[in-house]
Amino acid sequence: IDHMGTPRAILGNDLLDDGSGINPNDIPDEDELKAWREGMTAMAALPNAYVKLSMLGYAVPGWMRTPERQSVVKSLVRETVELFGAGRCMVAWNWHVNAAVSDADGHSQVGPDAIELLDMMLWFFDGYSDEEKERLFSGTAKEFYRLD
Repeated sequence: IDHMGTPRAILGNDLLDDGSGINPNDIPDEDELKAWREGMTAMAALPNAYVKLSMLGYAVPGWMRTPERQSVVKSLVRETVELFGAGRCMVAWNWHVNAAVSDADGHSQVGPDAIELLDMMLWFFDGYSDEEKERLFSGTAKEFYRLD
């Protein structure tokens, strides 16, 4: 599953629909959150389903704009890992392809630089064991892509 199942509508678009400015919303839409949770829970029940924790600006446009939006994404990332386990989740990014734009693929004009993104991922996984972090940052991908 790419981009955490793309819960894009949870906070709405990065910009207001009329294009007049930045969407200030930082409170998740409960109906969208429920639909995302139901879909992710159903997928987590399938033992061969894995999740890429990637393109967070594509999944939730404008997530870097405020600490509140960052906290929403952190909670979604952690919930995803709780549903699937560290053994079926992998951190991924396309920084090598097109830098900060790769975070949002055009759905937002703001994104982290490479160091900010890594720092955010480390913050997301604060409190996880070293073994879980190893799975998230490399072990799961090695297993999934049969690199060992």
